[in-house]
Amino acid sequence: MGMNALVFNVLKEIGINPARFSLQWASAAEAPRFVKLITEFTGKIKELGPLGQSEGIAPDELQARLEKGLAAVSSRKVRMVYGTTAKAIRKEGIFTQDYISAVIGEKLNKAIVGALTAEAEAEEKPAPEAKEAKAKPSPAAKETVQKAAAAAKPESKKAEKKADPKAKPAAKKTTAAKKKK
Repeated sequence: MGMNALVFNVLKEIGINPARFSLQWASAAEAPRFVKLITEFTGKIKELGPLGQSEGIAPDELQARLEKGLAAVSSRKVRMVYGTTAKAIRKEGIFTQDYISAVIGEKLNKAIVGALTAEAEAEEKPAPEAKEAKAKPSPAAKETVQKAAAAAKPESKKAEKKADPKAKPAAKKTTAAKKKK
């Protein structure tokens, strides 16, 4: 139920009719109910028409909005707020669709709008990491450099003992034997 509310809020914010989404549960023993749910939803989608047309959104703009919505629900902030809100709902013990939708809408609306705004601002500004990424070596290159440096250095006896797991316990036993004497 909480996921329904989250998706509805995101769809509203990106300008897509939330009626295009439905999450219903039906067990394997409820075949007639399953058929009814699918038939009703299919009829609703046929009434709405193709995605984007009834909303008056061009295909390119629709794709951009859907990507923004995906980025919003994938953002750490939204996921964290959703998680804490879900815990609070479980603690309250009120599991009606209206209550869950109201709580999710109230708590998550600010995080969703913030994530969508941050995504829009990130698109407008060139990423500062892009300049830095060109100057920084890749992780594979760093690993190669580290391996080459390690191969060039002669290992000390202490490093050899640490690398050899059998040598370490033996060293401890001899130390313990010396203390007894």
